[in-house]
Amino acid sequence: MGLSGVIDSTVYEGLKDVLQRQPEVRTVNYEPNSISKKFLRAQIDPSRINPPTGPEQPKLDVEWRFDTEEQYYQIHYADPNTGLSCGWYQDDDHPDLGPVHFQYTQPETRGSSHEQAYFSKTIPSEILWTAVERLFEERIPALTEDP
Repeated sequence: MGLSGVIDSTVYEGLKDVLQRQPEVRTVNYEPNSISKKFLRAQIDPSRINPPTGPEQPKLDVEWRFDTEEQYYQIHYADPNTGLSCGWYQDDDHPDLGPVHFQYTQPETRGSSHEQAYFSKTIPSEILWTAVERLFEERIPALTEDP
């Protein structure tokens, strides 16, 4: 994690609320602590993921920054049990894919794949809500299904 820009504490409060409302999430904490609030880390219940994973808890890290009129974010999921790593990024890393991209690494291939992504919403909490729904309902099942 490490986006440039300014942190808005009120945005983080809304993002934390979104994460706490997800049935897959066990706990949500500010990292490195509640004073600094550089990003949020949600611990995921491995038994609530489709397909179930475990025994270690996957994590979902969320970082949001603002720079003048632009917002930058990372919504990153990592499962230590399967090696799956994926998430949405609005940053300057892949301008050929547009402002937002989805990136994933599967343990079998060990290579990263990137694809263009889009969110119709612009409010951080609404973007996160949509991303978490896509993650647990579509992306994890599709990326972990047997070929």
